[in-house]
Amino acid sequence: MMIHSETWAGTPSDPYTWLLLRDSAPTPSGAVRRLTAAAEWLADRLDDDPDDPRPFPGATLRRWLDDRMGHEDVEHRLSTGAYVPEAVRVTGPGHVRYTLAAMPADGCVCHRPRTLVGSRADAAVMSPAVAGGWPR
Repeated sequence: MMIHSETWAGTPSDPYTWLLLRDSAPTPSGAVRRLTAAAEWLADRLDDDPDDPRPFPGATLRRWLDDRMGHEDVEHRLSTGAYVPEAVRVTGPGHVRYTLAAMPADGCVCHRPRTLVGSRADAAVMSPAVAGGWPR
């Protein structure tokens, strides 16, 4: 069974707008390893400001990286064939929501993300990239 691990960015009302990363793994434990690698990649890009006492997205992602029981839960859910639409979700600067998700590849026709080119008017015409297995 192949499992897709995905990292998405979007708005609070449409969190699955831009596909940032996608990887596949043959096992649930491999998918969790892909998700943790994606969380580390994203945390490095959303590093915290040491002069600001508020929790930043990087801190939330780093806590999830150390959450072994949370990883086991995701692995168990994937082993039963379940979708995990929010292994971890954080809101970053500008209210951008980042979501790490995983789903079985069986029966899923996944679409490549569309590249948004040009003005905002172009972006409004193009539909967002959404994996075929996710509800719209």
